[in-house]
Amino acid sequence: MTTIKTPFALLLLTSLLGCSQNDTNNSDTSSKPIIHESFEQGGWNAENTTLPISTHQPGLDPSLPMNFLFAQLQGPHSFSIDESKARSGNYSAKLLWKANNPSQWNGDPQKLDNTDRKAMFHGKKAQSNISTVWYGFSAYFPSEHTQFTQNQGALFFQIHGARDGQSEPNRIPPVALNLKKQGFSLGYSWDSKQISTSTQGEGNDTLMIPANLAEYQDRWVDFVLKVNTNPFQEKGGITLWIDGKQAADIQNIQLGYNDKQGVYPSFGWYLWGEYVNRDQNVIMYLDDVRQAEGTDITYSNVAP
Repeated sequence: MTTIKTPFALLLLTSLLGCSQNDTNNSDTSSKPIIHESFEQGGWNAENTTLPISTHQPGLDPSLPMNFLFAQLQGPHSFSIDESKARSGNYSAKLLWKANNPSQWNGDPQKLDNTDRKAMFHGKKAQSNISTVWYGFSAYFPSEHTQFTQNQGALFFQIHGARDGQSEPNRIPPVALNLKKQGFSLGYSWDSKQISTSTQGEGNDTLMIPANLAEYQDRWVDFVLKVNTNPFQEKGGITLWIDGKQAADIQNIQLGYNDKQGVYPSFGWYLWGEYVNRDQNVIMYLDDVRQAEGTDITYSNVAP
């Protein structure tokens, strides 16, 4: 893989953005406990399991620790425990998204809902819209079920904003990591306004990380992200490691949204936009998921 480091902001702003009252929000420098999920207990649990967007919940076990916030699983097929592949321990999560008539699973079968596009677990929220968060996980992409044409792709990790009510539109994620034929694409966005008016945020950009996809298929691939969110000033940043090697370093940027609540991570498939237009299923295996927040967290605390 070609390592790309970008020590300065990739986006040029035509004017300085004004700061709202939330600009005084500061993240707690102390760490919250590291949350670790490796599916060794044969299932999963979450804080919110009765949401209307979470119709199908295969593998849900209310007796387990609530290591996720909620899940969006396309159908009863979307999650299963796998004993044939594990990054550590004996089990991993198999996440399957079906391409054939994907709208049949949730709500109106003639309408493609957001959950129809996903086989995804959402993690815990950060304490503030200005925060330092770390995420680590391992993914296994079987080559038979991760085939893409030149224009196809699939999101397999994102950091999402928590919009302030229905007055704001659903916005693109502040951080999005996609698997593509050409490698990995890392997208990011921000909006300093108290009420967002655009689904695209106030600004956004995408960094392409070229890679030979075949070298990252049919084996476990370790991902670690350190993210500093700050939608008001160019003090945000993203550092991404793949298999222990730094693949991207984007600093001195605005990042995230001016929401009352902090961002939260999402692990698994999301066939957003035109990515949903494919005739082959996609499968990934997920293991060793870690979530942490705090300025004293280090790489080794969350690395698989």
